[in-house]
Amino acid sequence: MIYAKKKNANEENFIGLLEKSKNLLVLKLRDDNNISALDFESLVCEKMQEASNGTEFEGTIKQTGVYAFPDIVANRYFGVEVKITTKDHWISTGNSVLETSRVEEVERIFIMFGKLGGRPDVRCRLYQECLPEISVTHSPRYKINMDLPEGKSIFDKMGISYDELRTSGDTIQKIKSYYRSQLKEGEGLWWIDEEAESSSPVIKQFRTLESEQKERFKVDCMILFPELFKSRANYERAATYMITEFGAVSTSLRDAFSAGGQQEVVVAREKRSVSQMLSQLYDYAKKIASRISEIDEELLKFYWRVSFIEEDRIGQWKELIDRDAVGGFGSESPSEVFQSGYEETNS
Repeated sequence: MIYAKKKNANEENFIGLLEKSKNLLVLKLRDDNNISALDFESLVCEKMQEASNGTEFEGTIKQTGVYAFPDIVANRYFGVEVKITTKDHWISTGNSVLETSRVEEVERIFIMFGKLGGRPDVRCRLYQECLPEISVTHSPRYKINMDLPEGKSIFDKMGISYDELRTSGDTIQKIKSYYRSQLKEGEGLWWIDEEAESSSPVIKQFRTLESEQKERFKVDCMILFPELFKSRANYERAATYMITEFGAVSTSLRDAFSAGGQQEVVVAREKRSVSQMLSQLYDYAKKIASRISEIDEELLKFYWRVSFIEEDRIGQWKELIDRDAVGGFGSESPSEVFQSGYEETNS
């Protein structure tokens, strides 16, 4: 049975065509167990054409090409994406969430899914009804589960329809926002998308990064993770950020901020002996002030765990880094050290 809310008589007729095609495919698969995955798409098109004889879809069903989405179109309105597995289950990796190769005129897409493992079988469903999650290969892609109960799709979870998401113009950001809302403490998102600065699949050691990258990481962490200035600093989120944004790991992340003895800096026109963390805050003050204005507002809200970003971002950030720093850095507050460093580099 094909699950879909029938929009009109034309769609009802197309669903009937798919049911007939599916039955023809099942008979063929069970009669010939030598059909390869490569042959299945052509076989689906062939059986759909056979089933369309004498219907309004006769002569309109054709394959679209190797890289196009979906694989088959009918009446320049309906589409069929063909999937197959040699295993005995109904799960597969789907298409890119961005759908950059989508055939423009196609409005309603169904999946025709062939299962060659176990007893060969075929199922067909409306595309968006069997996409439970988003997974990552080289870019975000839908997962497919032909057993998915109605109302359990990724779109149901996000509270947005498939068509609204795909035509929104900011598909990736909406998906990121949803998954960020589901993160547990210390977790982060990773995947390569059109906004990523680096597309390298290689995980590096932090110590091997270029000095500019190390500096950028430290600056970002001082801005995004106020917990680094607690009396007992917490580096969990910083470690996740290192992996997701810089493709790097470190077994001694704390040392990047705190290794070494006290350093002298000028605070309120007096020389003060401060920790390595505050010394770096002093040295990077100008770069922090510049970088904080560049970071996306939604990203700041997410990492700062606040509902809004004030016009004075630096002032808001100062309050955050001072909040839990009492007793951890001596008499100087982090914001005082930052301000002195900023004034020193701009004098």
